[in-house]
Amino acid sequence: MNVNIPAYLLFIACSSILCCLLFMLSAMKALKLPAGKAAAFSGLVLLLGTVLGLAGAKLLYFLFRFSYILKTGFFTYLFSLNQNELSYYGGAAGVCLAAALAARIMKVKTGKALNAFAAPGALLAALFRFAEYWLGALGTGDYLEQGLPFPFAVSEVWNPDFPEYYLAVFMLEGMVYLRIALFAFRNRKDRLCFLRTVFYLCIAQIILESMRAQSIRWLFVRYEQLLCYLIAEGILIWYAFAGRKAGKRNWGAALWGLVVCGLTVLAEYMLDGKISFNGADLPPVVIYGFMAWILLELTVAEHAARKKLPDESEVKA
Repeated sequence: MNVNIPAYLLFIACSSILCCLLFMLSAMKALKLPAGKAAAFSGLVLLLGTVLGLAGAKLLYFLFRFSYILKTGFFTYLFSLNQNELSYYGGAAGVCLAAALAARIMKVKTGKALNAFAAPGALLAALFRFAEYWLGALGTGDYLEQGLPFPFAVSEVWNPDFPEYYLAVFMLEGMVYLRIALFAFRNRKDRLCFLRTVFYLCIAQIILESMRAQSIRWLFVRYEQLLCYLIAEGILIWYAFAGRKAGKRNWGAALWGLVVCGLTVLAEYMLDGKISFNGADLPPVVIYGFMAWILLELTVAEHAARKKLPDESEVKA
């Protein structure tokens, strides 16, 4: 698992350009922009996304590790671009902010612009995860007793006769994000397309972040996992208030989200070995299967909650 920063930078640069081109096409079709304005819009998103993405990744890492950074020296980390000292979801937030800011500058409706950005943005998130292939052990998971081929696992060869295999979580993340990008593309006419895409990305990361061996954490609390849950739950609470304005009760998904929070904490305790049954720990595959089930149930609840909200034509009326 060698680190190859030039290959990583080349891959994310090409990925960013590709996704901006796709966003330009999406803006032309969804926002009815002429080719020149759509190109300027996507180029501005690329420029601002690079700056705000880096700023967001660094800022959120600082917030997560604030006390530690103050003790060890603020300026030691300020200009470091070490991937272990950046927050992936802070970077994602910065890119989304860049898309919204570019829409204001270009005098395009922000909501519609973000909806057009949802599918290319989710694709970009997937490609950035795939790029972790060149970052060594950063995106890997547990050591595997039995080796698996790539893309399921990556190997560390200390001894040619005894290679070590680790779960390739970054590949699983990328593949799940690709599926979410497809969801965003198919639902691009939904007025809540961007919001729902963010919801599904966050829900997926709750379990995927748990699988990563390296993450920003304090004891068993993984900060980005917690952040993703809070964002997803916040969206469900917004659904509830939006449903109330439409004269419908819509708290079911938000309440189930609270149950999922408790069950996720329980699962994390089991993974950490703090809860056992008759003195025996459950296999991780069983625990992750349980987490996947409750999170899938939450996506079903989200779908039901979304159906209770008025569509775009009803909002206009």
